[in-house]
Amino acid sequence: MKTHKEVAALLQTAQREQRCAIGDGGKLYTALRRRTKIGEVVSPYPNLFAATSYWKSLNVEQQSMHLIRALAKVHPTWTFAGLSAACVYQYEHSYSLHNGTVDIVSPKGANCGGASGLNRIYMARCSQYRCQGILVTSPARTLIDCASLPFDKALAIYDSALRLQHVTKLDVETLIVQTDCNETNVKRLLRYANPLRENGGESWTYARIRQLGFAEPLFQTEFDNPANPEMPYRVDFCWKLHDGRIIVVEYDGIAKYRDTSNPNRANLMAKFEYERQRDANLKTQGVTSIKHLFYEDVSDLKRLNALLTAIGIPRIR
Repeated sequence: MKTHKEVAALLQTAQREQRCAIGDGGKLYTALRRRTKIGEVVSPYPNLFAATSYWKSLNVEQQSMHLIRALAKVHPTWTFAGLSAACVYQYEHSYSLHNGTVDIVSPKGANCGGASGLNRIYMARCSQYRCQGILVTSPARTLIDCASLPFDKALAIYDSALRLQHVTKLDVETLIVQTDCNETNVKRLLRYANPLRENGGESWTYARIRQLGFAEPLFQTEFDNPANPEMPYRVDFCWKLHDGRIIVVEYDGIAKYRDTSNPNRANLMAKFEYERQRDANLKTQGVTSIKHLFYEDVSDLKRLNALLTAIGIPRIR
């Protein structure tokens, strides 16, 4: 289709501001809709648009933030909540939680009218915070609303909020009594939340370990680093057992070492060699077993159970 200068300028301005473009309800809107029909432009929410190639280059969290920023521009009084507020606060979370919807506060009732991509969370009243220029629920209220998510996914959000020091467990506990929420879910997440876990992958792995009933590990245990004494090794999970055994488990994310077509193979091999040497140094300090877990291991509970059982991690009696 022939280039439309005004449409191109509208989309480019939105891209610079990391948001979706907003239709004007007139000729520009009509031009955008025509381009949507032929796949040149996408419309992820009514009257919001983005160039298809640009939209596909974004991950799902970035796409959510583009929607949120555009909606905040159109509706500056809206207060974003739940997973949307967690995105604005930049709390770590699983991309699998995104389904294309946006969460906002509604004083009239849950999902009371509005677009299909809008999830309204009922709150008679709530404290408004401003983050990145966007109105959001307080960190404590955001965590309470995120307790409706699966435990193994929600825990990363709780850990991240605590790690950033946006909130304390006491803040959340105090708000629970003032809120109509799933108190059991919130208290369970608070019980296991820990800012010592350094990223969402560690939080997810820990949640899965707990779901299987294995004993509580130590987090970020330090060991000497002979090559750089000022930078000791820190392991993700460590079990120091009564019989003297020390078991270490590391979460390494995707199985990156198996891809021989990776253009960064040399760098990956250097990292592999570093981890081999690191493991050897840990064993000289009494570590008896080391297991590196990949995404595929953690996502399959039967497989994870077999791997952890094989290296001798005890279960809670």
